[in-house]
Amino acid sequence: MKAHIVLAHPESKSFNGQLAKATRSTLQTAGWEVTLSDLYTDGFDPLEGPGHYQTRADSERFHAQTEQRFHADNDSTPQDVVAEKSKLLQADLLVVHFPLWWFGMPAMLKGWIDRVFVYGAVYRGQMRYDTGICRDKKMLACITTGASEASCSFNGREGDSRLHAWPLLFPFRYIGFDVLEPVFFHGVGGVASIEADEDGLTGTDLFMQQWVEVLTDLDDRGSTPYNTDDDFDENKQLNPGAPVFGPFISHRANTPWD
Repeated sequence: MKAHIVLAHPESKSFNGQLAKATRSTLQTAGWEVTLSDLYTDGFDPLEGPGHYQTRADSERFHAQTEQRFHADNDSTPQDVVAEKSKLLQADLLVVHFPLWWFGMPAMLKGWIDRVFVYGAVYRGQMRYDTGICRDKKMLACITTGASEASCSFNGREGDSRLHAWPLLFPFRYIGFDVLEPVFFHGVGGVASIEADEDGLTGTDLFMQQWVEVLTDLDDRGSTPYNTDDDFDENKQLNPGAPVFGPFISHRANTPWD
């Protein structure tokens, strides 16, 4: 079994970096073959644009999907993307580590998705969702926040982190992954995370223990519920009677003030 880790934090010695190292060692101990992409340390360029393509399908106007499909069909995709795509597609398990910045993922990780989820190779019209290239594979996100767990709860001042995560992780469902319930560690970097309690363990020590337990019990971890392809009609809208798993896809319009 192969696992691939993606770390999206500018400091490899950060708590996110420590978590990624723990992921690698824990999975290797369990018998996994593990690869790691430390995006900042590796110098991955997250900016999709014409500069990545020596030849162009359209030299007059840059359109990302057109160029990605053209180069995928002609086996001329940029080599940094080829390397990342290969690790992504070979993995049975993808683990992504990132901090929640301004209620979203770091631009580095979003850019990695923009470039590595290559149109024509990783997805296309008939290769999405239930028929995605990564179907039968698992993805797990480990997300840290600076704000406290209370502040990031359903009634917290910063809003429910799990709702923030739903659209952030949807691209992985889009290409077929079984997206496991994400793991959140809140209050990272605050006083509570660096001061030891009566057991001599800091908050981050406890988080690390919890994370290793998650990795040890992956088979028992639930998945984020998403609708299946059969839940939608020919217009790509939810069928009457199809299940609803959250506020983003529903039988009625949802607005925050309803």
